[in-house]
Amino acid sequence: MTEVRLQIQGQHGAIAADTLISVLQHTLGVLREVDRTSRGGEARPGQWRVGKVWNGSIGLTLVPSVDIPAEVPERLVAGLTVLEKRPELPPWFSESAIVNVQKMGKVLRHPGVSGIDLSAVAPDGEEYAARVTPEIIEHAAEAFQGTDEASGSVAGVLDVVNLRRGQRTVSLYDADERHAVRCTFPVDLLEMVREYLGSRVRATGTVTRNRVGQVASVKVESLDRIEEEGLVPSVAELTGIAPWYTGERTAVEHQQWTRGA
Repeated sequence: MTEVRLQIQGQHGAIAADTLISVLQHTLGVLREVDRTSRGGEARPGQWRVGKVWNGSIGLTLVPSVDIPAEVPERLVAGLTVLEKRPELPPWFSESAIVNVQKMGKVLRHPGVSGIDLSAVAPDGEEYAARVTPEIIEHAAEAFQGTDEASGSVAGVLDVVNLRRGQRTVSLYDADERHAVRCTFPVDLLEMVREYLGSRVRATGTVTRNRVGQVASVKVESLDRIEEEGLVPSVAELTGIAPWYTGERTAVEHQQWTRGA
């Protein structure tokens, strides 16, 4: 079974206990989200237990329970590798996973900490490693920043509703793109969201993309359950695929029309 090896690099005896707890919490936060998306949006994460622990630079291994998909450790490292290169939403990473990565950046500023290393270690000893760097933190912050808006629609499985602190958000998990899109919705759609939870839906509204063209978020105006097989488009097919919404205009023409251009 592939394990996750976590190591906090730094001065011996200078790393605070709170720092270790914080890094461990954020690592588990990312792993649980990758676990959830690896199950197709299922919100029942498995358990991780502590294996080996060692001194010097503080290190430990996290051993997954048997119900966790075997690919989760490698997908964690692969996601960090993607973020090292560009501000892109990695496969299997949700907004919550990205937020936990960003919070690790704050830990890098803690006294005595010089680095955070994460690796997936296979039973045969093969290892895939990544280091949490300032570039990863910067790209994680940019991954959900919208740079372009257009009318369109997104399709996927509706899961994880958040109604805390006056928010009305829900994740829309897309199996083709392999990550969850954050959607906000008006109060009059609340009962429909509850009814459709766990179902495949098409969310129509304002689609916001990040700098590399991926969907960052959706401001939902209407929801439709998708019953028939084969009718679920991928997130890559988002903008402008709803002619009934744009009056047969392209997304650009529709924007110009709504603005009176």
